[in-house]
Amino acid sequence: MKRAFILCLTVLAMMTAMGGPVRAASLDELRASGAIGERFDGYVVVRSNVSGAAAIAAKVNAERRRIYEQRAAQQKIPPAQVGQVYAAQIVRNAPAGTYFQAPDGSWKRK
Repeated sequence: MKRAFILCLTVLAMMTAMGGPVRAASLDELRASGAIGERFDGYVVVRSNVSGAAAIAAKVNAERRRIYEQRAAQQKIPPAQVGQVYAAQIVRNAPAGTYFQAPDGSWKRK
C-alpha cells in the first residue's frame, strides 16, 4: 500500500513536469476531438488519421515508456504496473471529450 501511494505521488509529480503547454495543448486538442484516445495501460492510441496525430502519439508514448521504465526500476515493479497507475491519473485529469479504451477494447468518452 505504501509503495502504491509513493508511486502515485511520483506519477503526479512527473505529470506536472512532463511537458510544456504547446505539446499539452496539441495532445489535449487531439484527445478532445477524438483523434487520440487514452488506453488502460497509460499509453495513447490514434483513433483517426488526423494530420500530426501519429507523430504526437509516438512522441507521447516514447516519453511515457521512458518514465514508466525508470519508475519501475526504482520501485522494483513491472513497467506495466506504473502505466496502469498513470492511466488512472490521466482519466481524472484529461479534458472533456477524451476517449478511454478499456482492456476489453471498448471505448468510453469522458
